[in-house]
Amino acid sequence: MLFVTVDPVEKNLDLAASLGIGYHILSDPDLEVIDAYGVRHVEGGLTDDIARPATFIIDREGTVVWRDLTENWRIRVRPDAILNELAKLP
Repeated sequence: MLFVTVDPVEKNLDLAASLGIGYHILSDPDLEVIDAYGVRHVEGGLTDDIARPATFIIDREGTVVWRDLTENWRIRVRPDAILNELAKLP
């Protein structure tokens, strides 16, 4: 599991440490990955572009097999929905 954000590496390291998470938060300050997955939220950071909330399940071949996108950062996919989709994978 990993996260991709527009935030700088240092901020992501601090966030991971403060939350005690054991996975990587990757920095995408130029929004290259964010654009590749079509989740740019123009001026979503009030003045800056950010990624809109999105969850992707990517199989071992690198194919997106499921995704959840939202326009509202307060609405996130529920963990049980992700687990249900993961259970469907071969």
